[in-house]
Amino acid sequence: MVNQLPTGQGSSLWYEIKSFIFIGIIALFIRTFIMEPFFVPTGSMKQTILENDYIFATKYSYGYSKYSFLFITPHFIKGRILESKPDRGDIIIFKSTHDNMDKRYIKRLIGLPGDKVQMISGVLYINDVPVGREFVGNITGEDGSVYKKYIETLPNGLKYSAYYIPEDKKRKFDMLDNTKVFNIPEGHYFFIGDNRNESNDSRLDIGFVPYENLIAKSQFLLFSTEKLLWLNNVSIKTQIAQIYYWIDSIRWHRLFHNVYGL
Repeated sequence: MVNQLPTGQGSSLWYEIKSFIFIGIIALFIRTFIMEPFFVPTGSMKQTILENDYIFATKYSYGYSKYSFLFITPHFIKGRILESKPDRGDIIIFKSTHDNMDKRYIKRLIGLPGDKVQMISGVLYINDVPVGREFVGNITGEDGSVYKKYIETLPNGLKYSAYYIPEDKKRKFDMLDNTKVFNIPEGHYFFIGDNRNESNDSRLDIGFVPYENLIAKSQFLLFSTEKLLWLNNVSIKTQIAQIYYWIDSIRWHRLFHNVYGL
């Protein structure tokens, strides 16, 4: 049994408006408190996460802070609500404190509060112990770039892939292979991109990330294309003409994969 829709054009229009408002509220609630899609424009996590990947991430994984909200940042909210600590190796979306822009970053959590982290000759050290790693081989990215692929194992047993530029190609990236010792203060975390030599992360500008700046835990890939879905500064006609090439660039083999199994 269903209820009969209100009669009259005005009543029907108002009914539709209320329905759209209700749907909008539900969608806003889901994106704020449950799960949100995030677009990845840069390659700091490739080849784990590529440019133009769309990631679904859970907002409830670490609880909520002022950075959990969409469109606004209620600065009167301090700390976290319903908090839960992240695990080493989580791929996390967070807000950095090194700029005043509303930038969100996606990196892998490497260092926990109280840890010592350092890179020595390209090897990651946590609390003076080198992270176990196994060389897999050289791989070639979509743009033709060559990377050395390693399987690294964190102290908690989590395994993941890390990618390094070959020695003869590094040039200006040597500073990321040999760093100072980072002593992580309480209430802060240390992040590094899986693309080890091409990632602006806690080794550089981002620095230590406060706990309240964590936004969501990445879970799985929703969608992915080699080309952008929408080109900036082009006409509608030009955009429509790109549809075939856009569809042809869909990375079908990546869709709906868990980010921890890539």
